[in-house]
Amino acid sequence: MADTAYNPFMQDDEEGIEDSIVAAAENPSEPTPTESPSPAPSKESSPVKEEPSYDAIAAKLLKDHLALTALELHVELVESGRELPRLRDYFSNPGNFERQVEKESQLQPLHRTSSETTFDSLDLARYSDDGANQADERHAVLEFELRKARETIKSLRANLTEAAESDVPSPEHMKRDAEGLSHQEALKPLEARALNYLINEYLLNNNYKLTSITFSDENEDQDFDDWDDVGLNMPRPPDLLHLYRDYGRHVVPIIITATADVACGNDSINGDQPEEVEADIGMALDEERQNRESKMKTLDEQIMRLTKENETLKSQIKDMERDIEHLQAPKNSTPSISPINTPRKETFGPGERRQPIGADAETLSNHADMATNQEASTLANGDEGGDESALAETIDSDLPEGHAVPTEINGPAHESRVDHKEDDIPIHRQMSEPFQRALIGTVLQARESSDLRLREEVSKIPSDTDGVIEMLARCLPYIVPNVLLAKREELVPLILCSATLNSDPKERDKLLNLLFNLIKKPDEEQRQVILSGCVAFAKHVGLTRAEAELLPQCWEQITHKYPERRLLVAESCGVLASYLPSEIRSSLVLSMLQQMLDDKVEIVREAAIKSLGLVFSLIQDTDKYNQGLELILSALNDSAECVVTAVQQVFLPAFAHWAHELDRLETNLIASILKRMELASMDLQRSGPDTSAIEQKIQLHCSTLQCLIPALYVSVIMAAPLTTETQEKSESDIASLEVTRFPKPLCMLHDIAVIIGSKDQLAVRVHNFESHIGDTSIEPWANYSWVTNEFIPRLLEVLGRLDASLTDCVKALSKLFLNICRTFGRVFTDAKIKPKFQAVLNVPDDQREMLVQSGQTSITKATLPVYAVGVLGSHNREEDRKQLEQFLQESVIMLALCNAPIDSLRVTYLELHTHPTYHELLLASLWGCVVHQSASVRVFCAKLFEVLVKGMNEGLVSSRVTPALITLSGDQDLAVKLATIPAFGTIMENTTQKETLDRVYIQFQSFLDDPAYREEHSLLVQLIHTFGKVGPNAEPKFRDEFVLPRLAAIAHGNNNTTNDTRKSDVATALFEAYSALSCCFVSDDLIREAMLPGLRCLRQDMEQLMPTHEAVVSSMIKEMEEKLLSKERSSSMESHPGLGSEDARRALFNKIGAQRNKMATVFQAKKK
Repeated sequence: MADTAYNPFMQDDEEGIEDSIVAAAENPSEPTPTESPSPAPSKESSPVKEEPSYDAIAAKLLKDHLALTALELHVELVESGRELPRLRDYFSNPGNFERQVEKESQLQPLHRTSSETTFDSLDLARYSDDGANQADERHAVLEFELRKARETIKSLRANLTEAAESDVPSPEHMKRDAEGLSHQEALKPLEARALNYLINEYLLNNNYKLTSITFSDENEDQDFDDWDDVGLNMPRPPDLLHLYRDYGRHVVPIIITATADVACGNDSINGDQPEEVEADIGMALDEERQNRESKMKTLDEQIMRLTKENETLKSQIKDMERDIEHLQAPKNSTPSISPINTPRKETFGPGERRQPIGADAETLSNHADMATNQEASTLANGDEGGDESALAETIDSDLPEGHAVPTEINGPAHESRVDHKEDDIPIHRQMSEPFQRALIGTVLQARESSDLRLREEVSKIPSDTDGVIEMLARCLPYIVPNVLLAKREELVPLILCSATLNSDPKERDKLLNLLFNLIKKPDEEQRQVILSGCVAFAKHVGLTRAEAELLPQCWEQITHKYPERRLLVAESCGVLASYLPSEIRSSLVLSMLQQMLDDKVEIVREAAIKSLGLVFSLIQDTDKYNQGLELILSALNDSAECVVTAVQQVFLPAFAHWAHELDRLETNLIASILKRMELASMDLQRSGPDTSAIEQKIQLHCSTLQCLIPALYVSVIMAAPLTTETQEKSESDIASLEVTRFPKPLCMLHDIAVIIGSKDQLAVRVHNFESHIGDTSIEPWANYSWVTNEFIPRLLEVLGRLDASLTDCVKALSKLFLNICRTFGRVFTDAKIKPKFQAVLNVPDDQREMLVQSGQTSITKATLPVYAVGVLGSHNREEDRKQLEQFLQESVIMLALCNAPIDSLRVTYLELHTHPTYHELLLASLWGCVVHQSASVRVFCAKLFEVLVKGMNEGLVSSRVTPALITLSGDQDLAVKLATIPAFGTIMENTTQKETLDRVYIQFQSFLDDPAYREEHSLLVQLIHTFGKVGPNAEPKFRDEFVLPRLAAIAHGNNNTTNDTRKSDVATALFEAYSALSCCFVSDDLIREAMLPGLRCLRQDMEQLMPTHEAVVSSMIKEMEEKLLSKERSSSMESHPGLGSEDARRALFNKIGAQRNKMATVFQAKKK
């Protein structure tokens, strides 16, 4: 925009206007609105002050940029028919309202409206009387104005583009910093809008949606959906990522900022000194060319020097390799083991010992600083203790990606790396490698994510300067773009390299402290990166430095205020346990983890439990066994479920492995938990009505024993002597196990194949064990005898103490025995477990009824359902199914004939009913009892049919259950009929088949209408109870057309009953039924015709028999009457609207008057 303040609307003389504006405002009628402007006379030329014209006032307003005031004047004059050409032309030109930056004028420009219409296109005529005839001309005028405005915008946009492209640099800003950029460079509005558009696009493409929304709110004047809103007639540039990547491919230009005046419209760009500018640019380019040539010479010299040095080092390496091959023992050195990559398995001779990680020849030598003879001497000295320095065993190739088991170090390292004694080195426990991998995987997890690259970088700690340079080259590209975005875990490899190779202990301590404090609240993936780095650091520096440098950092963080930091410490103690001296593991580390078990955050306690499992898998001090057992038993009582799960799935299997090595698994660990279960069952017998806490203890002990069954089975089969047949066969000759041979493990540490080491070895041991069971010539071994003679009998004693009504306990024990039978196999179950249950359940016929009634037999306890569900239901063979069906049928008959409670059978059928494969079997067992000669057996049968209806296929309900119940409902015995009524009600609740429902309707009608049943009081009461139970859930048609009218008839008939006992029983049942049905949606007609009559009859009975219930019945009647009354009022208000409003007004006035009286009473009381 030009700097000139020329305005064609301000060409008249403005002298004297300011003094006469007030006078003109007071008498605005004299000047002629259309007269041409004339100069105002000065004070000296005319003694009489002449009033200024409207044109002069308008010129003054426009000169002073009072646009709004001028606009108001223009509108007033247009409405009065005295339009000024000056104002009309000014407001018709959109160029007067564009944003302008004038250097000479400091006044703020008028912000242009976003509309494309101009002021002269406004329909101002509609405010005047003579604008009515102009409506038909506005359409054409508006189209013309719109086209004119668009052409103006296009022209302005082109001018802005031309001005931006021709912005010439000036020599005033030739001074640049070291990178060639000016320290402070003004950002132009067009550049700002373009950058804003690209930044918003970057935020949206990378899912920073909230940041994009905030950025858009802070730039309200820009439309980020349209590039044209930037205001440049040029294509949209590439996104920020492409601009960033393309930046490094070009020479950084010399940025020369210059000032130039930019004008729109007919104004031109003011370029004053084009020749000087070109000279400056040429000088700058020559200087840049000279600098680059000098740099290239320097780089060439450096390349030559490095090439010579490289050749020298290669020759030294070849000499050292020859010396190593000549001096070293036949065993090969192995590179360091990465906790991420799968290591290679090494073999050792009989007299060889393990060499610590990082003690191989290449690591122990410094190629750049030592001579060849010195290296040979050093390695020769190290070889004298070759029997004591061998590489640690590693994991085989089937290690899951992202895992490695920490390797024990059984030999001293070179003095330049590790300084410790042989007594400090732990001994590797004889665990299977899959079990080791599964155990370490509970803390150091493998993840399919981007952090795998970081963990690999963390594991590759170099030992010389070249390696550091390579790692920096790998890591820096990831650090630069991510550090500012809180990706601080990218710094972990650099910190570890520096801490590992730094010779200053204080500096190492600072770096490790920085590692643990790198992230304020590290999430799970960030913690895994840090843990992998700690493992790599400990493997590289050895036992002594790991203890002296890493443990103090953990100790400082143990009481940190953020739980994420404490969680990091708990996990670090576990993964570092195998890289610390044995006495430190069993003292300091164990103490730290034990302290963290009291943390208030459950995830910290969970991590501490998992780390304890790792620690106790490495501890060799048998004095710590009892401490570990106490920790397990106390942690099982933790209030957090995740902590208990961690104990059962991590700590307990690891501790059970140690207990098995010490021959304490059966006699100590399992026996301790079993003893606590026995005490809890005894407490349950002596306790009062509230037994929930004791029941939870029994369930906890059952689940804990279930977690120990795999370890118990491994202990038994591994101790079994090998038969001659097994010794003669190889692993390939023995058939592999079925996939469903063992129950699905809860976790990897419960997998029996993982515990033993391989599926082939497991198949051999299982085959050998099952061949022993049927062979009576082989004497049982200790583990086998403990299971058969102590473990199973003690569990049976617990079952005999528990009542069958304790459903949750029965479920837990059934699951335990199911796991035992599935784990030990069908042969063991048939030979050892079933006979023991049968011996307890078989009662002599002559003593059966007496024992059942006294409660001294196991058939009424939890033994029966556990045997049926957990033992007979453990193997789904045809033979087992027939045995289960026969046992169920015999149990129904036996308990019915002894008049025993049905609880044990009900729980049995409920548990088996959860498996659809047993539905046919359960129905078959009951159909055999439908026609039994004993009525009590038929009663049991009807009650058990009720249990099976819910959750069963409707086809089976229609074809098997309903016919059986109809048959039983026609029984001559009243007790059998009564037992079928709840079963029919359950069918009404859970079946939608019309045919089945119709058959049930007919059966209910026969119960109520048959004259033979009218005098059966108990039948009537049972029907009322059933109606009240199924009414809210049954089909609405059945409730409306059958249940409610029948209840009203029964209530009316009960008023005339003379027997008070029968009357009271029926009234109580009706009260419960109406209480349940009152919550249902019932139509107004049914309320009026069925509900209210029945409730009124019931209220009469309650007044006589149970006055306490009479108030409840009255409230139900009142509520229903008010509901009907409100419906009638609403209908009357719709027919007479005036009456309704009058009633509402009267009610409002009454309420206001009552409130006033109440307030007056309050104030009078205060005065008193």
